[in-house]
This record gives sequence, C-alpha cells and structure tokens, in this order.
Amino acid sequence: MVGPPASKIEALIMHEEEPTPESEVEPTNSAPDQPGASSDSESEEASALSPEETLRAELAEAIEARQRALADFQNFQRRSLENEKRAVASGRMDVIRPLLGVLDQVDLALSQDSKAVSVESIFSGVQLVRDEMCRVLDGQGVVAIDPEPGADFDAHHHQAVVHEPSEDVAEGCVIHRLQIGWVHGDMVLRPAVVAVSSGTPSESD
Repeated sequence: MVGPPASKIEALIMHEEEPTPESEVEPTNSAPDQPGASSDSESEEASALSPEETLRAELAEAIEARQRALADFQNFQRRSLENEKRAVASGRMDVIRPLLGVLDQVDLALSQDSKAVSVESIFSGVQLVRDEMCRVLDGQGVVAIDPEPGADFDAHHHQAVVHEPSEDVAEGCVIHRLQIGWVHGDMVLRPAVVAVSSGTPSESD
C-alpha cells in the first residue's frame, strides 16, 4: 500500500502548528500592581504629626534640656562649695601647723623646775618663743608695724591713743610705740598703737 505524497504530509504538519486565535494573548500596557506602595504612603501619613503635637514634642524636649542644665549647674555649685571648704581648711592648716612649734617651745619652758630657773633663763626662754613666733608670722607674709620715734603719723597703719607735748619730736609725729601692729600685704591686721606729739610745751599751751 502506497502512503500519501510527502507534500501533503508537510502541509498537514504546518496547519497543526499554526496558533489559533483563541490561544493568542493580548499584550497589556498597564504595569503590575505593587502591593507595598500603597501601604508605605499610608504609614507615612499616619506617622506625620499635627502642628499641635509637634509643639508639644518640642516643649517636652526643651523642658528636659532645661532640667539637665539645672542639674549640671547645681552639681557645679556643690563642687565649687566643696572646693572652697577644702581650700579654707588647707589654708588654716598652713597657719596652724607652724604654730605647733611655738607651742612646743612654751611647753618646754613650762616643764622646767621653777625653783631651779633663774630670771635670766626665763627671759631667754620668752625671747626664744617670741623669735619662733615671728618666724612663723614671717613665713605667712605677716610684717610688723613698728614705727621709730619721730616717724610721721600714718592714720592707715597707726592708731593714736595719746597726744602729749614733746620737745624732741615735731608735732604730728610718733613719740613712741605702745603696741606693735601687723600687716599682711595691703591688709592691716592691727594698727600700731602710738603716742603722738602735740608739739613743744609752749606751743601746746
């Protein structure tokens, strides 16, 4: 039996491979939907604050910043006060510590047998104590105010308690010193107590 010609077979195959109108897919110009795009915009709108809420947030931040600054300032004041107290205590120690040596000199003098001590030794001991005390004061920058007779009266460093005539000292000048004064830098700790001349007896009458 002879089969169909080859040309008819090829025509039949080509007819079966042609697409039918129903199998064709029409192209679309619209882009596929993105489900995340709408949700992002909605979250941004939800997170946006109203003007009133923004002002409240800024006010809360300002109050918090003020409280922190106030706490820092209070801590600074406390530390400054503590440092000042320590400085005062340290200054007192610098003055008190040398005075202990003077007290030791006094204790040594008092420990002597009073029956075996002469007037000269007592005087010498007192002189040693005074010298030690002057050394301590000098170490602290304290200087004696001890005007000589005939020195001009200085109202800032001298205190006149007596006015008396004098033939040797001019009027308004120091006749003699009654009590030594002391000065530390520009500060007068105690003025020197002096007697001041009121002039010669004939001038004072």
